Amino acid sequence: MSHPKSERLEIDTVYTLLSNATRRAVLCRLHAVERTTTRELVRYLTDSERGDASSDIDGPGWVASRLIHDHLPRLDDLDVIDYGGPDGEVAVGPAFDGVEPFVARLERAEP
Repeated sequence: MSHPKSERLEIDTVYTLLSNATRRAVLCRLHAVERTTTRELVRYLTDSERGDASSDIDGPGWVASRLIHDHLPRLDDLDVIDYGGPDGEVAVGPAFDGVEPFVARLERAEP
């Protein structure tokens, strides 16, 4: 379900989006770079967050599948990101400003 671009995100929606570690990592990465690709996000998540990408469950294929079929479409539906599909670009969307203060706070809190 797509929301109008002018609609502000409800606080419960923001908290739901941030409740998942993968989505938090995606949002933090986009806060830092504003534009990337799905492939680069998979590499980022498997290299920096997962540590050991050799596990069948947490490997790049599993991460890519979850990104492509769940996390990125969910964020795109809310206009938090603009998602160009599995081979396209991922960029901050018009509603990113609704999560930006929370993401910035998360980044400052990291050691």
